Formats: sequence, structure tokens, C-alpha cells
Amino acid sequence: MVLSCDPVEPDPNDGEDPVALAKPEGLRGESTDNSIVFMWSAVENAKCYSYIFEDGDEVYVNEPTVTMENLQSETTYTFKVKAVSGDLEKWLDSQWAEVTVTTGEEPVRPFAIDITGVTFHSVEMKISPLDAEMTYFTNPWKLADFESYASTEEFAKARVDGFKEAAELSNLTMEQYLNAIGLSVGEEIYIYLNLESDTDYVVYVFGLDYQGNITSEVVYEPFRTEPEPQVQPSSMTFELSVTDITDISAKMTMKPSVDDEYYYAFFVNKENYDYLGDEYIIQTCIDDLNEYISSSDWAETVAEQCFMGEDTFSYAELDANTEYVGFTFGVGQQGLYAAASTDLFVSDVFMTKSPSGSDGPIRIEVINFEIDDVQIKFIPSPEVESYRCELLPLSDFGDVGDAEIIAKDMENLWNDYADYYVMLLLYEEYTYTRVNPLEPDTEYIAFAYGLSDSEFVATTDLCKVVLRTPSEN
Repeated sequence: MVLSCDPVEPDPNDGEDPVALAKPEGLRGESTDNSIVFMWSAVENAKCYSYIFEDGDEVYVNEPTVTMENLQSETTYTFKVKAVSGDLEKWLDSQWAEVTVTTGEEPVRPFAIDITGVTFHSVEMKISPLDAEMTYFTNPWKLADFESYASTEEFAKARVDGFKEAAELSNLTMEQYLNAIGLSVGEEIYIYLNLESDTDYVVYVFGLDYQGNITSEVVYEPFRTEPEPQVQPSSMTFELSVTDITDISAKMTMKPSVDDEYYYAFFVNKENYDYLGDEYIIQTCIDDLNEYISSSDWAETVAEQCFMGEDTFSYAELDANTEYVGFTFGVGQQGLYAAASTDLFVSDVFMTKSPSGSDGPIRIEVINFEIDDVQIKFIPSPEVESYRCELLPLSDFGDVGDAEIIAKDMENLWNDYADYYVMLLLYEEYTYTRVNPLEPDTEYIAFAYGLSDSEFVATTDLCKVVLRTPSEN
């Protein structure tokens, strides 16, 4: 609509100088072979807009959009626009914003959106702005809601209005609020979580400065999240055998019928198994897994806590002279969490041995000793009040006796920790495990000795076991 924009002359008696309106931002043109639609962001406090197309007359319009038709194809046209004041006592007209557009030419977007990954609850994307200095805001939005707006301009304005309301509720200026939520600048990679599964979304982005002015058009890219994973019943079965039984430990070998599905394995007291039943045991283990998943994710947790393919499981916290069974069940993904994919499978009943004594003051029980799986249990006798234990390459000590090993270890301990050595002392049974893999085909010494926590003196002889890791093959 063409308007008559008659400005109010400034009052010469007004002592304050009027301020120029903001220059229209985000000016762009979208063309066909014979038409161009010019658009720009609305300017606050503007009464209307004045534009000049090519070398034509100045024309006034009310809305921030103009359509020029009956143009020549493959021809470049110039368009400029300014915001017009309705009260020259307060505001002056803005500076001109200018753009050139060629009919029939694909418009150059201010942002490129590359969606690189979509799951049932997340999207990963890369935003590449044409102007590396422009600050911008981006987020995913449900497609149905996005399409409910009359235009992308109205959508962006609604987002900014929401920021203004939030800033007021927080007693912040717009600039303070936008600094708090953080606008982006330059090329960035984003991952957004907690999306609804099997749902249509768009990723949108538009230029936004810290005063809350929209500085570009809205660019968007649609995507659809995947359906939520549902655990499918698995036909996987297991062969289980338990060996290396001591008074405190046992090793179970698991042979699943398939080698590409996760499963859980553990031991349970036979009396508890009979009382609790299969379903309760499965659910207890699943709850434990999901507790880990809640602070991590499904893939990382099951990779650490579960097994796949033929494997062994060793455990060193069993009671002596007690009946146990080993058990397994399949594990699959249910949404973000774990769920059982098979029934419970149990081994034959086995009984742990009678308590085993030790030739020294600290018993060393090797539960598992592989390059990437070490479990060694240290069990002090009652007369040992505090002790130190460690696993080190035997070459660290060379060909020396037990007393020299204690002396060298205490020297290193004091050099590293001084009086804080007491923080490394143990007072009860301890199962040593290791995160970093050992060197292959290398001799190690697992050792322990009593060490006082009141004065830096050894209180027992050395207890040790020398072990060699397997070769890499």
C-alpha cells in the first residue's frame, strides 16, 4: 500500500537533538524471471518506509516488503530503502539501505545450514554465516508451529519478543539478556538434545544484534527425528561355565549364540536367586545400568558395563563356603535407556572354597591378569593396621631383594607425596583394577607391605607376586 508520509517539523525550541532511526537491516530480494520481492526487517519507531527502485521516484510504503513486477529477465536492479520518522522532534529518517538483485538468479542466503546427524532425540548441524562478523541466533523448532506463522519475519519477531519478555522478568536489559544466553558468531557446530522422536522440525537461524535488532532474513532447514528405538525380543542364548573358583572369587566364561548383541553378566548368591526370581534380578541390573546411563549415554554405558561376543567375567567379592550361580541376559536400547532383550540364563550352581590362609601378612589373589583387564585382590591379616599395595613393571626395581624393593618404593612414595603418603594407605581388603592397558609380554610385580600411618616406617615384610602379561598376539 502506498502512503502519504507527511513528517512533523521539529520544534526549534526543543533542546534535545533528535536521533536517527536505525537503518533497515536484512534487506534482500527474492527474484523470479520477471519479478523481485524486496524485504527488510521492521524498524522500531518508524512511521513508514521510503524506497527508490532504480532511478525512479521516492515511494512511501507501510510494510517492510515491496514487490516489483513485469521486469526483464536476467537483469540487475538496484533498490534502496530508508525508515521514515513520524515525529522529527524525536527521530530523524534513517540512512538508506541498498541492495542489487538479478532477476532469475538464485538468492544468496546469509547462512548455510548443514544437518550432519539426526537421531530419535537429537540433531547435529553446522551453521556457516556469509558474514563472519554477524551475530546470530539458531535453534530447532517444531515444523507445525513454525508454519503457523504468517511469515518467517513474523516468526523471528516472535522469538525476539520472547527474549524481551524474559529480559524484563529477569530485570535485565535486552543486551544483558542476550549476553547471558549467548549469540553466536562465525561458523559453529551445534548438537541439540531432548527432541521428540518421529517428529518434523526445522533448524532456523537469523541475524540478531545485542540490542535485539533482527539483522538478516530467517534461513531454515527441515528435518525429521527418527522413531524411538524399541527393544526387540532376541533369540540369543548362552553357554555358561564357571572356573577358577576360590574362597573369594570365580571366573565365568560366556558363549552367546550371536556375537553382535550386548548382554549383562554377574554372579548371585544361590539362596537369593531362588528367593528373588529371574524378573527381579533382571530389573535390578537394568536399573543399575540406567543409573549410569542417566549421567552418560546408552552407547557409552553398555560398551563399558556389558559384553558382546564370547568373553569372561571375573569377580572377587564372593563369600567363602557359599553357593552361587552366574547369570546373563541380553541388553537392548529402549529410547534413551536400556532394557532386557532375553530371559535370564544361569550357570550350574557352584560353591566357593573354604577361607584360604596366607603365607605372609597380606594375601595377594590374582583374579584376572590380561593386558587390558587386571583384577588383583589384596587381603590384609588382622594384625596389619595399614598397608600399601601397587602393581609396577618388575624392571623398575631390577634384580634386588625384598627389603630393597620396600626401601625403593618408600623413597619414591616420599619424594612424590611426602607427608601426604597416608592418603594412599589402605586399611581393609582392596581389589586393584587398572584403566590403562599394560605392556604386552612384560613382567610385573604385584606387591604389598604394612606401612604405618603415624610414622613413615614399614611394619611387615614384602608380599609379592610376579606376573607376565600375554603377548599382543
